[in-house]
Formats: sequence, C-alpha cells, structure tokens
Amino acid sequence: MTMTREFNVITALDAGFDPAVQSRLERHFEKLIEAGKIECASYLLAQGGSVFAEGAFGPLTRDNPASMLQKDSIRRIASITKLFTAVAIFQLVEQGKLFLRQSVAEWIEEFKHPMYERVQIRHLLTHTSGIQADPFYYQEPYPMGWWDVLFAYEPDKEGASDETDPEKLEELEKQGRTAWIRAVLSGKPLAGPGEQWSYSSAGYAILGEVVTRASGVRFEEYVMEKIVRPLGMSRTFFSVPEELHAEVCVINQHEASRLTNKESGHAPRAGGGIYSTLEDLFRFGQMLLNGGSLDGVRILSRKSVEKLTANALDDGIPGFCWGGKVASMTYGLGASLTGPGEWNTEGSYGHEGAGRCKLHIEPERKAVIVFFVPSNTDWSPESITGTQNIIGSGWL
Repeated sequence: MTMTREFNVITALDAGFDPAVQSRLERHFEKLIEAGKIECASYLLAQGGSVFAEGAFGPLTRDNPASMLQKDSIRRIASITKLFTAVAIFQLVEQGKLFLRQSVAEWIEEFKHPMYERVQIRHLLTHTSGIQADPFYYQEPYPMGWWDVLFAYEPDKEGASDETDPEKLEELEKQGRTAWIRAVLSGKPLAGPGEQWSYSSAGYAILGEVVTRASGVRFEEYVMEKIVRPLGMSRTFFSVPEELHAEVCVINQHEASRLTNKESGHAPRAGGGIYSTLEDLFRFGQMLLNGGSLDGVRILSRKSVEKLTANALDDGIPGFCWGGKVASMTYGLGASLTGPGEWNTEGSYGHEGAGRCKLHIEPERKAVIVFFVPSNTDWSPESITGTQNIIGSGWL
C-alpha cells in the first residue's frame, strides 16, 4: 500500500547535514542486519519541519524474508507510548481536571495506604514514585511483572457465577476491573516518592487509569480522539485494523500473537501499547518541537511542552538506569532528556521503545529523528547508541 506523503522534503545539505553521513547510516543498518543484530531498520530525519532523509531496509516479517520493510510500515512503538500518556496528562492539567502535585489517592482508592498515599502524579511521570520497576530492568524485589501475580487479586469467578445479589455482583465486577491495580501495589515500594529514579511502566499504566477517570473516557479512546486524530496520524493505533495487519512489522511469534489477539484485562495500555509509523511519529515530534501545535491544531500549550521536556528532578536523585548507577538523574515530566557530557545535544529529548525504536527531538537544531531497529537480541548498543552517534556526527 502506497501512502500519500504530505510533508515537505529538502536535501540533506539544505538541512545542514552531511550526505556522506547519511550513506554511512544506511550502511550501518545493512551491516547490523547482515550480522543478525537487528532484523530490519527504517529511519526518518527532519529539520525545520521538512524531511531530508529516510529509508527502510530488511524484511517486514521474520517468517517471510521476501516481504520488505517500507518507509510507511506500521510498527509497535512500545514505550514511546509514554510520551502520549504524558501529553494526555498535561491536557487534563490545562483543563483544570488534574494538577501535577495531586495525590494519586484522590483518583484511585487503592493508593489510600501508608506505603502509597504520598505518591503524586508528578512522581509517576518522572519514574520516582517507588512503584515496582520493570522486571528484567530491575530484578529485585520485583523479578516478575504485576501481571504474573494478577491471579491472586482477581475475584473468584466460579463463586461469582452463583451470585444474585446486585450489590455483591457490582462489587465483584469492580474488583475485577481494579485487580490489576492491587497487583501493581502488591509489593513493597522501591523507595519513598521522589527519592529514587526507577523505570516503571506500571506507573504509566496507573497514569492511564487517572486519564480515564479524570476525562470520563477510556484511556486508549482519549489518546486517539485528543492526540492521534487531531494530528492527522492516520496510521497510528492501539489495535491495528485487521486489513492492515499485512503492513505491520513483526519479528517473532510473540509479536504476531500480540497483534492478532484482542487485548484482555483492564489495565490501560499507557506504558507501551501504540503502533505507529515513521511519518506519524515525525508529526507527533514536530508538534512538541513547535511548542504544542502542528498545522494550525494546538494539542498542548507551550508551557506544558516546556514542563514536559525540562528536568523535573532535584539534584542528587539517584537512578538505577539500565544497568548503570547514575548519581544524579535528570528526567522530564514524561520525556527522557539528554544531559551534560552525552553525545547528543544537551537539551534534546524524546523516548526509546523496546523492540527497538526511538523518537529524538533536538530543539537547538530544530530536528526530529525517528528510527526503528527491530531486534530479537536482548540488547545491541549499536542499534540505538551507534545509530544516534552516526546521526549526531552528520550535522554540519
């Protein structure tokens, strides 16, 4: 399927980018595919709202090497979804329905407990709530995800089938809807609120529940109605329509089953549930770069974008960050930030997604960078860090 491209196109030199580095980037992707470190790759580079480089390499699906990845192929963007969740939260803040220092317990009664009653919305946005971190990222005391213990918090379905009391039936139904929240809160916090940075997708699922309750609209529907469709992101979904399944990049059986199986359970897909394309993510990133608007449509105020993308942590908050201990973590109210001493330009921001992909925004260069590097390996630093470094070296 060929999509109508609606963005402006300029040359690499017009963007202030070395064309030789673009060639180096493409060879980099080809070598990683040949070495089996990634399955395929695609990228889009834009400056000043215009695309100056893009490409796609390798097979669309692992079981059909003849099906080639396209520049408009759909891919699950995993944790880049968290940026959409943060935008939704800030929209509700602007509407006066939420505020950043608001206790989550005001929305979710399961937080009315001495261990969690001090957790605020800003703590969830910045991964400093103390709520369980992602398994495999931070093994102890959470070697498993909350979904692995969900069974212990769901109501007895066999007993519920014999229940006739309307009030008891309503209570059982409520218990079923909120069992995942109790599972998330089932263990001891990693630290007190605001004391430590630990990456928590569970915390973002809680934010999705807050969006649902504050807006009165299911989280996924809210994001589609208030962010995705207004931005003209026509190939972005939580559930990809069946007629487009053949255009989705899947690299293993788990991804294939996730695509075809209907999502079950009640937890919002706020930590990693969106599927999208290079162009759609470019539009989302350009909206942030523009200070909250795109093509005359305002999604956020400039102030909200500034808050979302500026360091929100006090000096000295430690972070256990993907295997390395950071003495003083920097993080935005939803966005991952480039700090001093890193290769990318300080003040740039964005988010990575597992599986893998990245949206990177550089205000200083007015640039939006998107790339997909799907991989079945546990970790290949060349795929993310190496790609970033090559792109960073291209600016003239």
